[in-house]
Amino acid sequence: MNMKRTAPFFAALFAGSLLAGAAIDNSALMPPYKPDAEVVMEKDAEGGETPDWIKSLIIVELRIHSASTDGTVKGLLPALDHLAEMGVNGVWLTPPINGGNGYGNFGIHTLSPLLTGEKNPVKQWQVLRNFVDEAHKRNIRVFFDVVNWGATKHEGGSRLLKEKPEWFGEYFAPYAGWFFNWENRELNEWFSSRLVEWFLMTGVDGFRCDCAPNYSGFGPFETAKKRMRSFGRKVVFMAEWTSSGKNVFDLDQLTFCFTDAKGKRRTHWVGDVYLKKNIVDMVRSGEELRAWDDMEREPGTKRFYTYMLSCHDSDHYIVKGSPITIGYQAIFAPFIPLWYVGEEWDNAPRFFVDYFYRRDKHPVPKKWRLYGNVIDWAQKEENRDFFELVKKMIRIRRQHPEIFEYFPGSHRDSNICKVATDRPGLLQAYARFRNGRAVLIVPNNTEKAERFRITIPFREAELAAGKTYRVTDLLEDRTAAEVRNGSFEAEIAAGQLGVFLVAPAE
Repeated sequence: MNMKRTAPFFAALFAGSLLAGAAIDNSALMPPYKPDAEVVMEKDAEGGETPDWIKSLIIVELRIHSASTDGTVKGLLPALDHLAEMGVNGVWLTPPINGGNGYGNFGIHTLSPLLTGEKNPVKQWQVLRNFVDEAHKRNIRVFFDVVNWGATKHEGGSRLLKEKPEWFGEYFAPYAGWFFNWENRELNEWFSSRLVEWFLMTGVDGFRCDCAPNYSGFGPFETAKKRMRSFGRKVVFMAEWTSSGKNVFDLDQLTFCFTDAKGKRRTHWVGDVYLKKNIVDMVRSGEELRAWDDMEREPGTKRFYTYMLSCHDSDHYIVKGSPITIGYQAIFAPFIPLWYVGEEWDNAPRFFVDYFYRRDKHPVPKKWRLYGNVIDWAQKEENRDFFELVKKMIRIRRQHPEIFEYFPGSHRDSNICKVATDRPGLLQAYARFRNGRAVLIVPNNTEKAERFRITIPFREAELAAGKTYRVTDLLEDRTAAEVRNGSFEAEIAAGQLGVFLVAPAE
């Protein structure tokens, strides 16, 4: 979406809804952080239990080196303020682990002096604990990235390679190291114990588990989770790959998995799939929501699925200033939204040379996708209008938790239905609904402003027949219509969303 083309819409929107010079601050709408003793465990369709705070999550990934003011964890406090202002209550932090770029590393027992800003291990742990504490003060949950593929020989190599050679298997050229041998019981116990150590030393809320369960399986994470639960810690594990969960992984970073024409398992970035397919039909059928480790499993039957717009592995940002891309697919859809920092203000793609990538094949360091993208915080001010619109959409989600934070036991039963308009050739409009109220999401994916006639789905959205309903334009903060068993009209700007609350008039 060309930002210049959308500028008039943004100007008109905020001239009517914000005081001159004012900015939206969603921090007061954030669900309050609760200690574990106050967290309620909720059951899913399979009898597993998850902490109640998962359903309110909006997650943004930060790379320590590029998002920080000084390149260390200590310099991330302004980023936490940014997330709180936006209304984001989940932060996924790339590995603060020693060696390489955090992913090609010496093992999860080693902390990086570069990223923590400290050489003393006690002080390193304290830096991470302080970050978690500061996040909790802002009602933000923290996920540290834990790497389980193996260890690198780069920069002298991990001591584990010499001390525990039986813990390793085949060589892995991209990271100049060896895969862990997960059949080794001693390795499994050591890894589980290190995970518990991370929880106890930092107070972190959960882990994003790199490459899991593809490399490590479920074992070390299952053991660590059981131990933490026995201590009263209601922690969360997020797998990178699609998984059956098995009451170990509470949600997955990568949601979409399918079988290709040759019967092979494939995954792909979610990207803009719902701009190509019918979002309501896909949710109802569970299309592509399969588990990598169990392709025969009925798809889409887990409780939580993320919608990942981007992450450090993505080749580029995909939102590019489009309210439809971020709002229609992520913020308002029945998923846990997840993206790499910068999507929210249309951060420019400008890469720096990364530490190392595919070191054996390329002796000269290379650029590595969004992981190596410069996070230019000044651009947030330059693109302030779009950032304000993103915050406005998040505010709507936060103001209606009874609708947007409702996750039934099976994702297929999500509270979403189709909305008919007089523009059937455009993207499918949909409603999110519950308890006699509905929010209609109507996209105008054309190059010009269009006047839509929008039919309220009374029966499908479980709205009472014969009752008068007030339709409120939530983006423009004004009453759009009052209707009884009918439809209403609204003009929606090019490339924009219409977001309408339907609620009883009295």
